[in-house]
Amino acid sequence: MSCKIIINAAAPEECRIVKIKNSKIEMFQLETETKEITQYNIYKGIVTRVEPSLQAVFIDYGAERHGFLQKQEIHSDYFQDDHTGDRSLQNLIKPGQEMLVQVIKDPILKKGAMLTNFISLPGRHVVLMPGSNTNGVSRKIEDEEERKRLKEIIESLKLSDDYGVIVRTAGQNCTKAMISKDLRYLLRLWKDILKRVSTEPGPAMLYKDQNISIRMIRDYFTDDVTEILIDNPALYKEVRNFIKIISPKHLSSIKQYKSEKPIFTKYRIEEQIASIFERRVELKTGGSIVIEQTEALVAIDVNSGKSTQHESIEQTALQTNLEASEEIARQLRLRDLGGIIVIDFIDMKETKNKLKVETALKDHLKIDKARTKISKISKMGLMEMSRQRLRPAIGYGTFVACNYCKGKGIVQSTESLSLSFLRSLSLETLKENISIVRGIVPSDIASYLLNKKRSDLLALEERRNVSILIEANNDMVPGEHNFIVS
Repeated sequence: MSCKIIINAAAPEECRIVKIKNSKIEMFQLETETKEITQYNIYKGIVTRVEPSLQAVFIDYGAERHGFLQKQEIHSDYFQDDHTGDRSLQNLIKPGQEMLVQVIKDPILKKGAMLTNFISLPGRHVVLMPGSNTNGVSRKIEDEEERKRLKEIIESLKLSDDYGVIVRTAGQNCTKAMISKDLRYLLRLWKDILKRVSTEPGPAMLYKDQNISIRMIRDYFTDDVTEILIDNPALYKEVRNFIKIISPKHLSSIKQYKSEKPIFTKYRIEEQIASIFERRVELKTGGSIVIEQTEALVAIDVNSGKSTQHESIEQTALQTNLEASEEIARQLRLRDLGGIIVIDFIDMKETKNKLKVETALKDHLKIDKARTKISKISKMGLMEMSRQRLRPAIGYGTFVACNYCKGKGIVQSTESLSLSFLRSLSLETLKENISIVRGIVPSDIASYLLNKKRSDLLALEERRNVSILIEANNDMVPGEHNFIVS
């Protein structure tokens, strides 16, 4: 089945990317100007504090909060000589010591970033790991003959023992020349980083990972993607240049979207994105799943609802659970939910039916790039699983603590709501025989639009030959707006 990648970056404050198959979102990523993603960036940091009780050290790498480096993430090259024979952390690492660190988890709320000394540089087909001697192939490549072939290619490249290489899922069926080209690029990049280590005083950023659009294409562009649509002219050129390097034969699939109608509205994506932030997700046959995220874990409840098309309760439960398995795997990818996940399936009595649901979930999780582990369904109908988080959850940067519920809930940020309003306004001005559009919004949205987005409003007025008036309403809550046209 063919797929499309659609990139909405018309507004500078926000970039949204989806991968769709048969008009259904299979992957969603979002990055905002106010919440920059630093994952995979590399820094020259300085040890500020050693905490033996936590078996970790704190690193000043130039961010607002110091990063957290656990002992198992410290490369042995940084351990200092200790003649006492005591291998405790405070004797191995000293305050003021300089280190090369990479962000593996972005800071969130009051927690600083999680760091590592084990650097990894992702390319299109392989990941280069300086300071490691591990060579391997992605577990997502399951064909044993192909795994053997790729391992032989890596061994034949005869890298020094100071480098490890992992072939990514995208490296499947690649030739030796393609893998070698990717490695040469990553080796040049690593040498450039090392040059900066000796010249830049710490703390300093030595390498910034590519922007979200390039990362998305690097990680998710596969042969089944027939089209990449981009609504930002500058980004369109940047992506074309990147594709020209990694896969010139796919250059014709890169297209600039030029229609007046917002790109996500054109492809009916806005409603699907809105559903990602909802607790309840409806299933086609009448059932539903409810997703609750807590600090400790993610709880998912499967409900049969109106799903009663089968004669027996057992059969209804089985079919609803099978349908829920597919949707749960999809929602985990879309929301990038990580950590411990507990799924409360509808009770089934027969062991063979439980096995069918377990197998179905495993199959649907195969396309997930994150590492997952699942347990068997317990007697209580519960399944425990864990999932690696690849990036900050989608609410990070899009939602802020709600002033109305004193932090017990969340509401979209002013920037995000203003951009959503502008997209609705753009559609409203497409209507025929109108000369004036009054947009009534909450006062903070009105202030943002009139101060930060005035040029966008003027440009829209000129393009559509209409007058646009923004009015504040102090009684409106975040997310509300009205239009009056004449």
